[in-house]
Amino acid sequence: MFRYTQAIDKLLAINKPIKIIQGGTSAGKTEGIIALLIDECCESPDVDLTIVAESVPALKGGALKIFKSTMHDLEYWNDDAFNFTDRIYNFPGGGRAQFTSFDTIGKAKAAGKRTHLFINECQYVPFPIVEELMTRTYKEVWFDYNPNNPFYIQEEVIPRDDAELLILTYEDNEATPDRVKQDFERRKEKAFYNPSGDWNDSKNVKSAYHANWCRVYIRGELGSLEGVIFSNWTTTDQTPKDGLIGYGMDFGFTNDPTTLIACYIVNGVRIFDELIYQRGLTTPDLAKLIQTKTSGYDYIYADSADPKTIAELQSYGIKVRGVIKGPDSINFGISILQEEVFQITQRSVNLIKELREYCWDTDKEGNNTQKPIDVYNHCIDAMRYLSMERLSKSNQPRQRRVTIAKY
Repeated sequence: MFRYTQAIDKLLAINKPIKIIQGGTSAGKTEGIIALLIDECCESPDVDLTIVAESVPALKGGALKIFKSTMHDLEYWNDDAFNFTDRIYNFPGGGRAQFTSFDTIGKAKAAGKRTHLFINECQYVPFPIVEELMTRTYKEVWFDYNPNNPFYIQEEVIPRDDAELLILTYEDNEATPDRVKQDFERRKEKAFYNPSGDWNDSKNVKSAYHANWCRVYIRGELGSLEGVIFSNWTTTDQTPKDGLIGYGMDFGFTNDPTTLIACYIVNGVRIFDELIYQRGLTTPDLAKLIQTKTSGYDYIYADSADPKTIAELQSYGIKVRGVIKGPDSINFGISILQEEVFQITQRSVNLIKELREYCWDTDKEGNNTQKPIDVYNHCIDAMRYLSMERLSKSNQPRQRRVTIAKY
């Protein structure tokens, strides 16, 4: 449900045409920006708005989803006004909003001019593309991002005379769910000996990684993400049609999602595809979802720590088995995934986010503990279970002839 927040008031107060919104998670950045842009489109027939993200799946799960939800809440949405193929919404007064992504500078140039531009999660959109889009925008440009690492915005955009930076936190968003606030409290406990004390006091830091996370995602401060575990992956806009070798599953319910990841081998390359990422699934609901998402012929390798759920899923005829865990099984599974370059389908937006954030944990001095953080790992744990059973050198699956279908 749309709610007018303090974040929106702060967004309205920005006077310069290039508006840079840095902030933590649940700060209401994207929701507030989209609400203001909807108003612009409704009030002026001349508004030609382009909303950009790194990929179409990222748009569908992010900015476009928020746009539709806000339009419904405001009772503005009209199915006939939306071109689902081109992702263009035409407002009654003449304004329009297009949702798109660009993978080349040439496509960004060919898109032409516009009055308004919003680059959502701009840290994942290359600056040469951003630059071309900005050059062809003649009224307002909006950026939003989580400041987990320095990137081009600090050197190329913020110093401009026509740019203004606003930092938002969850405290600016009265609509922040209680579950998120509770998670923040748990993160503080992991990061600091005294969470209400000085976060910049090195003696108060329990974990350098978690302290950095709190500064970035709770306070919206610029951080530095170090020790990322997986750098041997790329994305693909294609989804395999054949070559499936099995599935991995991690169980969750209230705070953590249940995840299901498929793995394919195509011309010797491992490709992972996110099928389920959802909280609150009962076993019957999960069984139905699995039956719609999987082939039914290949095994699902799941966390053996939950034998009850495994047995219940088996009673529905689902081929699921607990993964065999040995000593140091987490690092063993990680090492298998690090052996070769692999690909992630673009629609696997939660898996992509986890791979970008999954790091080695550190002590208060910032030294690597040789243990991964226990967050951003729900999809990755599912990948790990599958990998230990199907991708280890002692159990390599046979290569199949495969074809690729465009997603």
